Amino acid sequence: MLTQTEMAILNNILDQLIPANKKRDLPSAGKLEIAAFIVQRASKNPVLKKDIASIVLYAQSKADKVSPNFVRQLQDNKPSEFESLLIETYKGYYSRPDIREKLGLSAHAVHPQGYDVKKESEELLDALTEPVRQRGPIFLDPTGGKKDGA
Repeated sequence: MLTQTEMAILNNILDQLIPANKKRDLPSAGKLEIAAFIVQRASKNPVLKKDIASIVLYAQSKADKVSPNFVRQLQDNKPSEFESLLIETYKGYYSRPDIREKLGLSAHAVHPQGYDVKKESEELLDALTEPVRQRGPIFLDPTGGKKDGA
């Protein structure tokens, strides 16, 4: 889908989206070559493929060097494409077991084993569902008020 030069541009953009953090020993998204993850996802998603191609073409036409300022321009000028890229970048980066471990999370994926989640208290559940109970049932009667399908 992308040439080597285009992959390098995409990885440079990803370096700006998730920069390295030396204190926490976290590499940037570009250094982890998250672009390959995104390209693989785009091969199965025509909208994402179009968005990534649009971003790379924009980068080739506007920037000699990818910088934080360029990424802000990208976000302003191509907001939907930028959002697609950002979401896939996060998915690719934070789905890696090595990154999750460095962040103090479990190395296994969220599914199928999942993470421990504390059960909500009965008081919290009551507070969250009170507006729904007060509203009462709201639905469309599929029988139109007829009994026994008559």
